[in-house]
Amino acid sequence: MAFLLAGLSSLIYGVCDFSGGLATRRAHVLAVTLWANVVGLVIAILVAVIDHLVAAASVTPADLAWGLTSGVAGVTGLALYFQGMARGQMAVVAPVSAVTLALVPFLFGVATGERYPVAAWLGVLVALPALWLTVQTRSSQNRPGKALYGVAAGVTFSLFLVALAQTSAESGLWPLVAMRVGGLALLTVLVYTRVLFTRSTRPGLPPEARLPTLIAGGDILANLAYLLAVRIGPFGLVTVVSTFYPVVIALLARVVEKERISAYRLLGLALTVVSLVLITR
Repeated sequence: MAFLLAGLSSLIYGVCDFSGGLATRRAHVLAVTLWANVVGLVIAILVAVIDHLVAAASVTPADLAWGLTSGVAGVTGLALYFQGMARGQMAVVAPVSAVTLALVPFLFGVATGERYPVAAWLGVLVALPALWLTVQTRSSQNRPGKALYGVAAGVTFSLFLVALAQTSAESGLWPLVAMRVGGLALLTVLVYTRVLFTRSTRPGLPPEARLPTLIAGGDILANLAYLLAVRIGPFGLVTVVSTFYPVVIALLARVVEKERISAYRLLGLALTVVSLVLITR
């Protein structure tokens, strides 16, 4: 069940990230991120209240603190990721961040005492080139120095996953609310800092960007699936399965935007299947 939830998490992440990418073509990235987080907060409050009424959750300050930390880390990771993209470094930033995000939480799980069978280790080793090939784009300007944005984004995204996993099962889904509050607080600071120092207007959300932004806000459901998964399964392996969302994005790009899937991306998709089989066997 843990791996099914992790796979669901990856699927929802992919759909919502793809939708968010479409929205950023029509509106400023800060506006899309801000409003997507507002939508996510509303959904988080609804599911947390329902869960609380059913299961009588008992949240502690520590649980809320971990949730806030997770939210701040997630937004910081997005800022680093988009900054790398803005500098024209997508060919390196995307694959490096994806591989880092898969590797760091897995190593954290090992460092904290989790032990995995040989097949799972092989699955993780296969996952790294699978992710790289799936999200890599060819570029004549790929240089090692450009990988720093990808590493930084991957590490902060990893902190997001690690922090959320530290919350107790007794806290129910309230950490998701704290996570969105933390993310929104940082986003608000970023938006108004940009307005203050660039003398620009607050980034608005045009009508054509509202639906994809609304869908992007649904990534809170991916966070929900991930949170439930790490509470019942091995953290290191669950996080690896949860990071396969670039595969979903690649498939959606093929179906929705008719993008051609290159030979090396097809190889990445095939390796993803092999990795999942090894990890979940």
